[in-house]
Amino acid sequence: MAGARKLLFSVFPLALLALTCELAFGFLGMPEAPVGQHFEHNEIYWVADSELKVAPFAHREVGGAFDVSTNADGLRASSHAREKPDDVYRVLILGCSTTFGWGVGDDETYPAVTQRIFEERGVKNVEVINGGQPGYTSFQGLWFYENVGRMYDADLVLFGFVVQDARRAAYSDRSQALLQADARFLKQKLLYRLRSYRMLKQWIDKRRIAKKERPEEGDQGVYRVPPEDYVANIRAMKDMVDADGGNLFLFGFPLERAGYTELHRRILAAAAEELEVPILDAQENMDVESRERTLFFPQDRGHANAEGHALIGEWLATHLQTRGFVKASTP
Repeated sequence: MAGARKLLFSVFPLALLALTCELAFGFLGMPEAPVGQHFEHNEIYWVADSELKVAPFAHREVGGAFDVSTNADGLRASSHAREKPDDVYRVLILGCSTTFGWGVGDDETYPAVTQRIFEERGVKNVEVINGGQPGYTSFQGLWFYENVGRMYDADLVLFGFVVQDARRAAYSDRSQALLQADARFLKQKLLYRLRSYRMLKQWIDKRRIAKKERPEEGDQGVYRVPPEDYVANIRAMKDMVDADGGNLFLFGFPLERAGYTELHRRILAAAAEELEVPILDAQENMDVESRERTLFFPQDRGHANAEGHALIGEWLATHLQTRGFVKASTP
């Protein structure tokens, strides 16, 4: 009893000090979001405009623009209702602009091609939903799935994040969220909601990030999603998909050349083995095919053209069908 009383008297002053700090920082409006930082995007979370009816998006090629339509949730060219019919097997593909289909028409994206190939092969009970969003990494992808994607009750969720995750920037996506004190990020991270903790973390990060993440002459910056965060995001996505009764599938979208994405592709393969999750990384196939024909835009080599999307859609549809994920409908 005496020991409990001593413990109480020891903890009480610390709790009172913490509460006082919280109230004081709240009154002073601290910590303030820093200004003038070199962030990759102005916002840390975003979704394409909803209810677009064939809106033109600017592009370096294809006549200077390509047409895009979206549904109420900002999903590209989706006519699928949120509520899934009982007899439908639903595939949700998450990814960045490579999945969104930057530069190609609504019916030319590889998710749309995959859907069409299934139908041509007699697979009538499968819906393929394009959940790609321009500029996304797996950091935004987790938020998007939790707030939008899971409403579509997918049976199979394709984790298609690798291209943007492996890009270099002045700050990682997670650091940007912390430095900007984004409320949506703080909601996910309970500890970060404490002003006193954020003050301490921001003080430390100003020194740590300035040294490690702010690019200097000859420095390429840091990964938008560092390897340790990439692994954590894959695990977190699997936990959410499992909780929803679905299955996770890892998909390494192929670039014209693997290049800067090689490390993240190795991590993706290791995660698939560790978590016993199926994977398709068609990069080796694309390395061969793209030497024989033009499958990417000459002035925008990070994005596949219509022929490239058609090939990727064929690879994906064949893989999902031959591995038994989808089957031809019975009469």
